[in-house]
Amino acid sequence: MQQQFDVFVAQAPSDLTTHWGWLVALGVSLAVLGAVAILWARTATLFSMVFLGALLLAIAFIVFIFAFSLAGYWTAFFIHVLWAILLAIIGFILVTRPVVSAEAITLVVAFYFLVTGVVAIGFALSSHIQGQWLYVFDGLVSVGLGGLLLAGWPVTGLWAIGLFIGIDLILRGSAIVALGLSLRGIA
Repeated sequence: MQQQFDVFVAQAPSDLTTHWGWLVALGVSLAVLGAVAILWARTATLFSMVFLGALLLAIAFIVFIFAFSLAGYWTAFFIHVLWAILLAIIGFILVTRPVVSAEAITLVVAFYFLVTGVVAIGFALSSHIQGQWLYVFDGLVSVGLGGLLLAGWPVTGLWAIGLFIGIDLILRGSAIVALGLSLRGIA
C-alpha cells in the first residue's frame, strides 16, 4: 500500500501539486468535523440515521422508477418493485425512529465485532502463520469492543455510531492532510 502511495505522489499531475493547500484544507476540515462528531456523538448518531433513511428513501424511488423502465421483463419488474418497497420501509423507519434504529444498528455492530473477533482468534491459533499474535490481538480488540457495546446496550446505541463516524472522519482527514503535505514536497 505504501508503495502505491509513493508512486501516486511521484507521478501526481502538476495541477494537483500546485494546489496542495486545498487538500490540506479539506483534510483539516474533515478532522474538525470528526472532532465535532465525537463531542456531540448523540447528535451525530441521530443525524446519520436520518441521513441514511433519507438516502434509502431516495434510492427506493429511483429503483421504483427503474422497475417501470424494464418493459417486457416481468420477473425483473417484480423483484425491483419489492426491492423498492423494502428500501422505502427501512428508510421510513430510519427517518421516523432514529433512536430505535441507532440502537438496532449498534446491536448488529456489536454482534459483528464479537463474531469477527472470535473468528480472527480461532484463525490465528489454528493456522500457525507468522505474526499470529497480531491476529489474536486484533481479535481480542474486536471481542472487547463488541462486549463493551453489548454491556452498555441500549444506551451505547445513542452515541456509538456518532463516535465511530467521528473517529473515521479524523483518520480520513489526517490521511488527506498527509497526502497534501507530500504533494507540497513535490511542488
